Amino acid sequence: MAQQVSPQSLLLPDEQQFPVVLPVVSTKGGEGKSTKAGNIAGYTADAGLKTLLIDGDYNQPTASSIFKLHYEAPCGLYELLMQTADLNSPDSIISRTVIPNLDVIISNDPDDRLSNDMLHAADGRMRLRNVLQHSLFRQYDVIIVDSKGAGGVMVELVVLAATQSVMGVIKPILPDVREFLRGTVRLLSKLLVLEPYGIHIPDIRILANCVEPTVLDRNTLNELKAIVDKGQYPQSDRIAISMLNTEIEQLEVYKRGHACGQPVHRLEYKTDRVSLPAAESMHHLVCELFPQWKDKFDAVLVNRPQPGFGQGADV
Repeated sequence: MAQQVSPQSLLLPDEQQFPVVLPVVSTKGGEGKSTKAGNIAGYTADAGLKTLLIDGDYNQPTASSIFKLHYEAPCGLYELLMQTADLNSPDSIISRTVIPNLDVIISNDPDDRLSNDMLHAADGRMRLRNVLQHSLFRQYDVIIVDSKGAGGVMVELVVLAATQSVMGVIKPILPDVREFLRGTVRLLSKLLVLEPYGIHIPDIRILANCVEPTVLDRNTLNELKAIVDKGQYPQSDRIAISMLNTEIEQLEVYKRGHACGQPVHRLEYKTDRVSLPAAESMHHLVCELFPQWKDKFDAVLVNRPQPGFGQGADV
């Protein structure tokens, strides 16, 4: 009898796994994107997915410091993009957090040298996309990339590293929402010239953050949803923008998670509030972003890893 061969087994060794790369962006600072990037990375790590969090925000390198490091590499984002790190020596570039399965590439460009260097490099906008093809990164299932809360080449190179979509984070404040749409469309419009060269321009999926149960917030989000659903923004035939169904509420537990260096889902599996506990909100979010791993995400709600799991930390 002939042996059945699965399609996966027909792949060459170097074709068998590429990580999902999810950039997290906003057109201004203070929208909570770094905290959300960290919480997503923490959830995927607790689900058993090998996760890398890249801190691309050189002005406010929050993602570098959300979680305590078990090992800090001598190199970071600067050396990664300048191609001076030895990627065949993981310890030179990969920092390890105290959370199992979660590694970090820290931001280490406080003087903003990279913006100028990447702007003038022939492959600057493609640099992160290209470097993530290295075999070092094949060990990861998910790579979450935080970004600077503004435009420019450093955000463009993060967006172009996406494998499918980008998560945009907004607060339900009408002027900010309008600026997010303008800024996002402007950013992606500049990148459309790359499409003839086979470069995929990613979809934008909007996460509403810090939502309060008010008529004002609901009206703002309804207006945004109507604009997005009807394609009432420039170049909607070429730029895909959609709203995520999950909304993250304005709750103290998210501040507490940031303050104690824990993924927020570990802090709240149950609540007496009418609204969902943080663990369920994060579960809904990661299931929307990565539906292929829903079973793993479901298991987190069953196993309920606690603060300090795998690290012996006090919180």
